[in-house]
Amino acid sequence: MKVLLMNRALIAAALSVALLVPAAQAAQPKFFDNLSGSWSGSGQAYVKKYGDISANCRVAIKGADSKIAMDGTCGMLVFRQALGLSLKNVGGNKYVGTYTGSKTGPARLEGTLTGDRLVMTIKWGGLVNGDRTAQMVLQRTGPNSFAQIVNDTVEGKKRSTSNFAFVRR
Repeated sequence: MKVLLMNRALIAAALSVALLVPAAQAAQPKFFDNLSGSWSGSGQAYVKKYGDISANCRVAIKGADSKIAMDGTCGMLVFRQALGLSLKNVGGNKYVGTYTGSKTGPARLEGTLTGDRLVMTIKWGGLVNGDRTAQMVLQRTGPNSFAQIVNDTVEGKKRSTSNFAFVRR
């Protein structure tokens, strides 16, 4: 009788845990939740002529869930470069879009969202660092922060060519 009661208690506890797990997962915020608004960022960008330079950014983000757009600029002192992207969900965890911020013109983005990281392939409009592809990672680092990192091959070595941390203004 005691063993039967213990077995029932264990089954009840296991069922309680099994029922709580989906509820906890559903409560986790989505990647694009709470992204709309004004953001400022700082970090480094690689410029072939100068190497790594520090820069500051200001961007505005609109949209949520299945479609977002980011528009702004990055730079230092008198140098300014446009920074923008538009992304839309094309089913499941797949996203496509356009990146504006390259001197070769708009670039195509295509990637997969896994948890707090959206990893995308960039297809440049022309040659950048000797080829036409790179990788962009958008990562939520908190409810009011995110990072944008571009990785590329420069002179035969993979490296970060821009790395910016953004916080809500």
